[in-house]
Amino acid sequence: MVHPPIASPLIALFAASTLLTLGLTAAVLRGHALARRRSERAKREGDALALEFARFLSGRSDSGSLRERAGSARPVVFWAALETFADGIEGDEWRTLTAQLRGLPEIERVRRGLDRGSAWSRALVARRLGLLEDPAHRRALFKAMVAGPALVTLTTGLALARLHDADALEWLLQHPESLRGYSRHQLVALIKRFGPAGLESLRRAVAFEPPEASVRLVAIDALGLWKDEASRVRFEALLADGELETRVAAARALGHLAAADSLQALEGGLHDRAWQVRAQAALALGALGMAGAPAVPALVTRLRDLSWWVRRHAAYSLGRMGLIGQQALASVAAHDRDAYARDAACEVLQMIEWERESPGGQARVE
Repeated sequence: MVHPPIASPLIALFAASTLLTLGLTAAVLRGHALARRRSERAKREGDALALEFARFLSGRSDSGSLRERAGSARPVVFWAALETFADGIEGDEWRTLTAQLRGLPEIERVRRGLDRGSAWSRALVARRLGLLEDPAHRRALFKAMVAGPALVTLTTGLALARLHDADALEWLLQHPESLRGYSRHQLVALIKRFGPAGLESLRRAVAFEPPEASVRLVAIDALGLWKDEASRVRFEALLADGELETRVAAARALGHLAAADSLQALEGGLHDRAWQVRAQAALALGALGMAGAPAVPALVTRLRDLSWWVRRHAAYSLGRMGLIGQQALASVAAHDRDAYARDAACEVLQMIEWERESPGGQARVE
């Protein structure tokens, strides 16, 4: 009996497929190893260049050596080193370093890309130019910000914010549609970066923008984060009679200011018809600490609120008001007929106990 040959087209195909798979796997592994080596090399070179920046600013290197090292660095190394280093300097040091780097061919090469290419590439250019304090770039950055789209407007806005460009902030406040699609938190972070130079523009936005306009809400949040005492009375008025989102933002801003003079306005917020406002007012009162003690009875009442958030913020704010607040919590935990109020009080008292046992731990009452 004659047996057929073992080898067959299917076996040959399987063998070829296996060899191809093994070859591709080996190629991928080699590619990963090469990429890792390149990344490690770029990091070493970037660290060395960042060290040269530090040596120059500390007087241990001269401008000639700095420009030579920076000018000979590969673009990816130069920008990585500058981005890493720029996060830790500001003011005179930032201006001094920029003065030495602004004339490098790499800077000019990158600047030319601000008005050409894809939105992503122009945004990258804006991010890089924002690492330098060079007033010569302001006009080009402003033009790109106006041209958009939103990604470019955001990154150029951030670059101009670091330069504290008041005109750029004014334009952004007047054209909120240019950043449509970004969250309010992102917009607040952008606006806040302009620094105190933008306070007057933000105050005008709060005073004259339509109720519930996104730019007005962003301005309220930013002024609160900047602890703008001059806006306190305005915030108190908005908390009393603004629209819903405005009242919430005003209560939050007053919490950032943590001014004892706002106690009455915040206590009034505890009686707002919207739970969101009551919750934010309760949280803001906690920021007053012991100065908020006169509001303890009102906060105790809010421990029986229908909203979980209101009960929680009221309880934690009582916990931040020292002995009088903690005594009120203990009384509620022991005697109140409302089970939800007792639960909220017990939670905070337990957190306070844990904080005593392990100061600064995760159980810290804030």
